[in-house]
Amino acid sequence: MADRRSSRRSACIALSVGALLLTACSSEKKPEVAYTLPDTLCGAPVGKKTIEPLFPPGSKLTKTGGALDDGRYASGCDYAVDNHKTLLVSSFFHEDKPTARQIAEKRAADYGSGDKKISLGTSGDIALYSRGAVAVAACPGYSPHGGDLPRKSFSVEILAFYPKDLSKSAKSLTQLVQDLVPVVAKANGC
Repeated sequence: MADRRSSRRSACIALSVGALLLTACSSEKKPEVAYTLPDTLCGAPVGKKTIEPLFPPGSKLTKTGGALDDGRYASGCDYAVDNHKTLLVSSFFHEDKPTARQIAEKRAADYGSGDKKISLGTSGDIALYSRGAVAVAACPGYSPHGGDLPRKSFSVEILAFYPKDLSKSAKSLTQLVQDLVPVVAKANGC
């Protein structure tokens, strides 16, 4: 009788351990974001829902660089999660009037991982490529902090390293560059 009870006990223990192992193996642990998403990107207020798809799971978010609204001829900042480049946001003034497509084609060649496909927003002022988005707006005159450097337009650019496939993030990227253009325009008297 003691053998029977110990056999049952051993079987129950083995079954319980097997069930625990099966449960542990079958349920994939979802990576978590242990840091707080920023309320601003390079000084420009943004919605967290807009930027959430562009930030990976991780524990530490760091930012380097300046603000987009500081009136400089070129400005921007970078974000990294756990010391891995995540998002680069920048603004540049141009002495000519390049189109969003022209800038996006160059960025796609430099950063596009071989994919040079460009898609344009409905207005043509925004272009998306495999790693980011570009918006262009008019801004004639001279940069207040750029000495005598003339300007005719400026671009706001976002280079994203996460997720690897940005095709599902196109709406977020488009919204983000649209939100950043008026901030840069206002700061620079455009």
